[in-house]
Order: sequence, then C-alpha cells, then structure tokens
Amino acid sequence: MVLRSASAGPVLSSSYARILAKAKAKAKAKAKAKAKAKAKSSFGGAEFELAPAPWEEMRELHLLSHPLNRARAFAWENLGIPAPPDPDFTLHEIADLRAKLTALYDMPMRRAEILDQVSSDQITEILRPLGISEDGFPATIGLIATILDMAERVGYIYKRKFSRLRPNQIAPDLRPFLDNPPHESYPSNHSFQMYCVAEVMARVLPENPGMSELFYVAQRVAENREWAGIHYASDSHAGRELARQFSPYLYLACRRQMRAALREWLQ
Repeated sequence: MVLRSASAGPVLSSSYARILAKAKAKAKAKAKAKAKAKAKSSFGGAEFELAPAPWEEMRELHLLSHPLNRARAFAWENLGIPAPPDPDFTLHEIADLRAKLTALYDMPMRRAEILDQVSSDQITEILRPLGISEDGFPATIGLIATILDMAERVGYIYKRKFSRLRPNQIAPDLRPFLDNPPHESYPSNHSFQMYCVAEVMARVLPENPGMSELFYVAQRVAENREWAGIHYASDSHAGRELARQFSPYLYLACRRQMRAALREWLQ
C-alpha cells in the first residue's frame, strides 16, 4: 500500500519499501555482473579483466588526429536537439513521475520488466523482434553491440552539455524504483541507444516485419526508465530525437558492418 502525506508526497508502506530495497539490490547486482562480463576479453585461451575506456579520454584520442577541429569539435557533437524544458514544465513532469511510481506498486510485471532492462546492453530485447538469438547471426549481433557502445559514448557528451539534474535531485521526496546512474539525466541514453539500433536496423532490413516492433521496444525501454523514476518524459523524447539526427553518422561509420549483417540475412 502507498499512503499519501499532507504534502501530497508519497509515503511508502513497509512492504513496498522492502520491495523497493530488494529491487535496487537486484538491479545493482545485475548491472555489476553484466558490466563484468562485458569487460572480459578472451586471449590465447585465458581471460583478462579489461577496464572500460573513459569516454572523455577516447574523445581526446580521436581529436589528436584533428587538432584544428578542437574549437568546433565534431559535427555529431553539435546536433540540434532542444534544450531541456524550463523549471515549471519540469515540475509537471515530476508530478507525472510521482503518479507513475505510486501506480508501479500494483504492477509487479512492469517492475520485473524494469529490472530485466537495467543494463543498457539490451541485446535480448532487440533480438526478439528480429526472430534470432545470440547463438546465430554474429555479424548482426556485432553491429548491434557496436551501435550500443558508440551511442553510449556520444550520449555522455550531450548529457555533460545539458547537465540536467535527475528528478529526485530536484524533488528529494521522490523515491525512484532504481538508483540514479552516475551521470546527468538529459537525454536518456537508454532511449538514445535503443532508437539508434532501431534506426540502423531499419536501414539494413527495411522489409523485415519485426522493424515496427523494434521501435516499440525502444519506446518501451525508454518509458520504463520514466516509470522507475530516474528519467523525465522529455529525456526519453530527446533520446529519440538525438537518435534520428545521429543515425546518418552511424550509417557511414558502420557501413561495413551493416553490409556484413545484411549478407547474413540474404544467405
């Protein structure tokens, strides 16, 4: 049961507080396990732990080959997505998140779905509409993994640019279902990454009947971050718009992988 205080903020019952604590612990454990698995590389039959390369340092490495571009950076760092909404609209968005978090108490299936999507490597969510598994189509899976990784790094650039606070950093009485990630809110990287995959795969396989569902999956993943209380709706919309504008750069950068993926489907 979720009670309400006189200030209209949600007061969690002890049972829901326990659900919330378990959910956050499970989310942390799952994210840590997936991050560890992602960081492992096989070499000569042995496994080594590889620390993920910091995105800012990787950007600096690329800029070394384009020193004259430093002042204006790369074109894809300056795409025209709108700035976050003003404070008044943000308060309306927080009210919507508060209502969603209250309703989430009675939605165990959605809570489970949110936990399954904790990691940004949504390979299973993506492969299901395509009708394939992780055991086949290696070029397609490699392309998807590359898009997710590239979009994650680009998304951090825009997050740093806008530096929007998370919802409960503005409204401390808000109790998110998941802990805040350690970076800014706008745009949503989950939204951006998933829509980037949908945009590129629609280019590779435009006649595949699963394409419309793939865009739905991207929307669902983005919305679930709102239901979890860690993203505003405008974060999700910005992620989708950024994907629309950034995807032409992915078509160029990933053109060889896109052709290799297409060949798998033509065999």
